[in-house]
Amino acid sequence: MLDKRKVMVGLAIGILLFSILGYFMVFEVKREAEKLTPVRIGYISTDIHHLAFFVAYYKGWYEEEGIKPVRMEYLYGMPEMMAFKAGELDAGYVGIVPAIIAKAKGANLVVVASANLEGSAIVAKPEIKNVFELDGKTVGTPGLGSIQDCMIRMVEERFNLRMNVKHYKFSDLPLLLGRGEIDAYIDWEPFCAEAVIKKIGHIIYTSHDILPNHQCCVFYVSGKLLKEKPEIAKKLVRVHVKAMRFIRENPEEAKKIFSEMTGKPLNVVDECWGRMVWDYHVNVKSIKIFVPFLIEQGKVSARDISDVDRFVESLVNTKLLAEVEKS
Repeated sequence: MLDKRKVMVGLAIGILLFSILGYFMVFEVKREAEKLTPVRIGYISTDIHHLAFFVAYYKGWYEEEGIKPVRMEYLYGMPEMMAFKAGELDAGYVGIVPAIIAKAKGANLVVVASANLEGSAIVAKPEIKNVFELDGKTVGTPGLGSIQDCMIRMVEERFNLRMNVKHYKFSDLPLLLGRGEIDAYIDWEPFCAEAVIKKIGHIIYTSHDILPNHQCCVFYVSGKLLKEKPEIAKKLVRVHVKAMRFIRENPEEAKKIFSEMTGKPLNVVDECWGRMVWDYHVNVKSIKIFVPFLIEQGKVSARDISDVDRFVESLVNTKLLAEVEKS
C-alpha cells in the first residue's frame, strides 16, 4: 500500500515538473519570437520565379537572422506594387516590369538582387505551330503591366503581328486554352508546364527566344528600410542569396519544397525546370531594354524617365549583394 502511495506521489511530482518545464519552454519560445523583427514580404502566388522565398520560408532561414517573415501574397505584380506604394510591404519578389512601372510612378523601391532570369513562355493550342500564326488570334496574359504582358507586346512588334491580347488570372490560362476560349497565352512557370503535362497545349516560343538572359523577377526592399534599417536589409539579402545557392545546389529538394508549399505536382515542376535560370545577379542591360520599350508602349511616361541610365541607377542597388558575396 505504501509503495503504491509512493508511486502515485512520484507520478504526481513528475507530472508537475513536466508541466512546469513545458510552461517555461512555451514562455521561452514566445520570448524568442518577440525578439524577431517583423518584415512584410510580398510575393506572387504559385510563382516558381519566387522560389527563393518559398525555400527560405520553409527552411526557417529568416528566423535564423532574427526576422519574422510576414507573408503577403498577390495575384500578379501590379497589385503587389500598389500595396507596396500604399506602405503595406517592406520587401518582396516581383517582375522587373511592374517594379519599373512602380518606380516611375514614385514608389520608393530598390532592387537589391535578381530572383531569376527568363522563365516565361508562350503556350499555344496544338494546331498553332509558331508565333507567326498568332496574328489575329486571342492571346491571354496574367495581367496588365506584368512582364509577360510586356514580352507578348515585344513579340507583336518584332514579327509585325496584331493579337487580341486579353488579361486573366494566371492560373486560369491553361483552363481557358483547354476550353478553346483563347488560342494561346504567355505565363510564368509552372503554368506553361501545366498545359504541356496535361497535353492541352505546347510551347512555341520562350522568353529566352524573346530576349536571352533577360531580367525577370527581382528581390526588392523599400528605400525607407534600406535607409533606416540597413542591417535588416542586409540580412534579407543574405537569406535570399542563401536560398538561391540552395536552389542551384539542391534542385530536387527545392522542387519538392515548391510542390509541397503550392500543391503543384512534381512532374509539372520538373517539366518547367529546364527553362529556369537561377541567377541572383541583376541583368542591368536587359532592364535598359525594357524601360524605353515601356515608354514606347505608354506604360510609363517619358516625363517620369527623362534619362534611362539615371533611372536604372536609382532603381538598382547591388551594394548589399556585393557585401554578402564577400562575407
